[in-house]
Formats: sequence, C-alpha cells, structure tokens
Amino acid sequence: MKISIGLSYFNNVKEIPRALDPIYKHFDKIYAIDGRYINYEDPLGRNYSEDGSTELLKKYPNVVLEECKPMFQTDKRQRYLDLAGEDKMDYLIVWDSDDIVHPNPKYQNWNLFFKNIKRYSKKFPDYYIFKMKTWIPAGWRNAYNVLTSNAWAPYIRIHKNPGGQRYCLYCHYYWCPRDASDEDLIMQRRGMYISDHTIEGVRMTTDSVLRGEQQLDARDGWAWNNIYEEKRRQYILQSSLIAMDKKTEPDWIGTKLDGYYRYDKEGRPTTKICEEDGTPVKGLVPYIKA
Repeated sequence: MKISIGLSYFNNVKEIPRALDPIYKHFDKIYAIDGRYINYEDPLGRNYSEDGSTELLKKYPNVVLEECKPMFQTDKRQRYLDLAGEDKMDYLIVWDSDDIVHPNPKYQNWNLFFKNIKRYSKKFPDYYIFKMKTWIPAGWRNAYNVLTSNAWAPYIRIHKNPGGQRYCLYCHYYWCPRDASDEDLIMQRRGMYISDHTIEGVRMTTDSVLRGEQQLDARDGWAWNNIYEEKRRQYILQSSLIAMDKKTEPDWIGTKLDGYYRYDKEGRPTTKICEEDGTPVKGLVPYIKA
C-alpha cells in the first residue's frame, strides 16, 4: 500500500515541524503545495512563501514540492491529488499545516490505522473518501466552522485512489470521479462521492496558537469571502444548466464569473479582489451584476 500526505501551505514555517515531525516517516510521499489562494489578501502582498517554509520542507526526505500561482482553493488542493495519481499512490490524507496528530498515544496506532484503511476499502469498495476524528479544543479560533469545542469532529481526510478523483462544483469539501463533469453532477448523470465511515487508529487535533493576529485576521477575512464565493459560483453554474426558482433567486446574482469578491455580513458581494485570472484590481471596484 502506497500512502501519501497532501499539504497546502503558505508562510507556515512555525506550524510545519509540529504538523509533520511526528508523522512524516509513516508516509511514502508528502505533496506540499505552496502559493496564495487567489482571493486571500496577504497583508504583505506575497504570492508565495517567504518565511522559510519551503526551505524547511526541503529537509524532509519524502517531500515533493510544487509552487502554484495564486488560484482558487479547490484548484490548488487538486494539485496534491493529481501528483499522488501520477505517482500511483493508493491513498492520500489531507493534512493542513495547523493539524497535529493527537498527543494521546492510544490515538497514534499507525499499524491499526493502515490496517483499518485497507479493511474498510475492501469492505466498502464503492467508497473513495473516509473520515478521521479531530479533537476541537476550547479556544481554537475557527474560520466560521460550525463546530462544538472540547469535542470530537469527523472530517473527511482520507482519499482512496486520489488520482481518480477531483474537487468539484467549486467546493473544498465536494469530490467526484475525475471523469465526471460538473454538468454531469448537476444534471444527475453522475454522483459525488459520499463518506459514511470513520477510520480509527490515528486521530488529530488542531489549534491556532502559532499564528499571529495579523495572519489570523487575514485568514478569517479570506474564509468569510471564500464561503460565499463558493456559493456564488455554484449558483451561477447551476443556473446556467437548469431553470432556477426566480422567487428565491438573489436579486444581485449575475450570470457570469467575472472575478473574486469581498462579501458583506449578509453574504452579498461588495468589492472586487481580483479578476478571474488573478490580476489585482486597482482601488475599490464595486460589484456590478454581470
């Protein structure tokens, strides 16, 4: 069994050792993808890591590095699935820079974890994504995640046959077969993957203590904008293929993808961050229904 890690990073030098040092030896490859998300507004104007993250990652013997131009979160994350497919990995586990293997030794049973992955894959051959449990500590500064503190939360993290799947419908928690188009999904000719099973043996936790206030504020602003950018794009895509209920259609929604936006507290686009190709806009360009 060949198993890998998918890591999306951007100026996370403080978090990387904590995330990878306890786990990297258990994996064949770690695909580390650098680059700013296209609608993330970096306070220092950077597009790539400049804090030593990449140099640090080069010290891990099984890391494969790739630098991506600014792109939407789903496009950037797709790269580690693609690379895992090129290397014929059987599995890929998404492990973000603020993820930590749980410190309790009973949740670090890697032999059991890998055995369970194979067992569940054999028992449920039509399932391609599986969950892991993550402890959500009190005081964790989440990014608008609806979660209960001091509790376990199941997250989809394990991808079987990663090269055969893709992120779909502009959403960072939707996956489907690689050869299924978004149109196939909307028209119900094909279906997305679902995850009904949680793999035990290894559990995770997370925290935000190594991120400064400036980084967290920028992250939170991006997270809010991204939630509604995903929704806007999904709606425009869906309405281009099927008739939508005009009574419930937002009066501001357009019909074209014309860039990436900031959103107000009601989830309405206000001003443009950049064009579709990532070109920054000058000044505050208001949203105009397109």
